[in-house]
Amino acid sequence: MAVDPEATCLYIPPELKRFKLDLFERIGSKLGMVIRGDPAPLAKLPASTIPIVGCTPALRPIIDHWLQAGREFIYWDRGYARRVFATWLPRGDNGGYYRWHCRAYQLQAIRTDLPDDRWRKLKIEVKTWAKNPDGHIVVAAPTMTYSRFHALDKWIEKTLDQLALYTKRQIVIRCKETKRPLQADLAGALCLVTHGSIAAVESIITGCPVVVDRSSAAALVGHTDVSKVEKPIYPERQAWLNSLAYSQFDEQELTDGTLWRLIA
Repeated sequence: MAVDPEATCLYIPPELKRFKLDLFERIGSKLGMVIRGDPAPLAKLPASTIPIVGCTPALRPIIDHWLQAGREFIYWDRGYARRVFATWLPRGDNGGYYRWHCRAYQLQAIRTDLPDDRWRKLKIEVKTWAKNPDGHIVVAAPTMTYSRFHALDKWIEKTLDQLALYTKRQIVIRCKETKRPLQADLAGALCLVTHGSIAAVESIITGCPVVVDRSSAAALVGHTDVSKVEKPIYPERQAWLNSLAYSQFDEQELTDGTLWRLIA
């Protein structure tokens, strides 16, 4: 999808922390329009303007309407690798990376035409698939903001009930407050189960299979059906990694035009 930045409108929510607010003000200065605070004007934008939004729960009804109507929009969030927060992989520098997607919350297709240059630049070790037929299952709970945005009331309870139908394995539950490294919980695990947490992306990078929601980027190389939890898959990952790397951008790339050349 070719995007003209002059035809976009960036929504900046009021709750952004100072460092992120400064970044998005810089991004907005190079775009056609910026809306701050009250999201109501987003619903009144002309069809020729492409809105840019993030994980703000109050926006979900507006985004759902855009999806139903087939309207173009762009979604941003923290990146897949070299993030500066909420990661057990090596962290990013100078603000780290942010993912940007057209009409999707995460990567929804593997692009086989991409080179591996952007992935190699991240210098993240990809571990060999770990096959642990007698292992436990790790369940990563969504954060409160993610749960509100995706309407995941009682997701943990429902997921545990589902898992009980298909496995008798030990379950290890992770939440945002968990201080154990993700790799520690995944050691010896059969797989990780989550909705769309980036823990799933990190799990695959560290060699542990996943079961996730279809909206997750990890769904492209994992299962989306809990009934298959006992039969993990171990696909080739390089094209997927290349696609992830071409979907995330550091702070310089968000303002120097790189984003608009590569966004898809």
